[in-house]
Amino acid sequence: MLGIPDSDRPIMRKLAKDLRHLNRTGPDRMAPLSESVQNLQDYLGPLVAERVANPKDDLISVVAEGERQGIFSRDMVINNVMLLLSAGHETTINLICNGTLAFAQHPDQWAILKSDPDGKTVRATEEALRYDSPVKSIQRIAVDDIEIAGKTIAKNDRVRWFISGANRDPKVFDRADDFDVERYPNMHVAFGSGIHHCLGATLARLEGQEIFRNLANRFDTIELEIPADPIEYDQLIGLRAMESLPVTVTSAR
Repeated sequence: MLGIPDSDRPIMRKLAKDLRHLNRTGPDRMAPLSESVQNLQDYLGPLVAERVANPKDDLISVVAEGERQGIFSRDMVINNVMLLLSAGHETTINLICNGTLAFAQHPDQWAILKSDPDGKTVRATEEALRYDSPVKSIQRIAVDDIEIAGKTIAKNDRVRWFISGANRDPKVFDRADDFDVERYPNMHVAFGSGIHHCLGATLARLEGQEIFRNLANRFDTIELEIPADPIEYDQLIGLRAMESLPVTVTSAR
């Protein structure tokens, strides 16, 4: 959709993964984060310049139109394209991987999805978003003094709220720790809430639905290659991101 050449996908995966330093902890994260941002800007610069001169039918050209109309500077175009790329790339990968893991660990739910992929994929995708959310936590700044659960949060305090905890709240969800692809209603907050609701939520949902529907149509089984081994996750405070997910599949007959 953006207009990144297919041949550059391995490059783009590395550049996007390097941006994970934004979600890491520790005193040494800013130097590699700055370097990864610069590397991505250097990669996108020539693509943006080419779209400014020769627009195509892609999102980079749409954003570049802002420069052609004198609304955006070149840096603004590059940074907006970088935001679109990073925000829509890593999180969708996490949705696909986390959802696939859930199906591999719950073959009964996989069987339900396979019984009617077209009819059950929407609710299954929503449950994948709730059960193992792609984004674990986000930061907010309190606009007023407020008391929550006996603790006072002062105006302008920086707070972090955990999406993964909210999506397993037993006060909101019946059998909150169960993976149920037919769960309805499913009032999860995987995309945030209110005025901060994710701008890309509709696209992310469609992408997840396409993936899970096609997996169900193409494969009879999805199994972890080494079920006894623990899944390795990157040590990120904001994202629920696996390092890899080796699976074995059998093709649908």
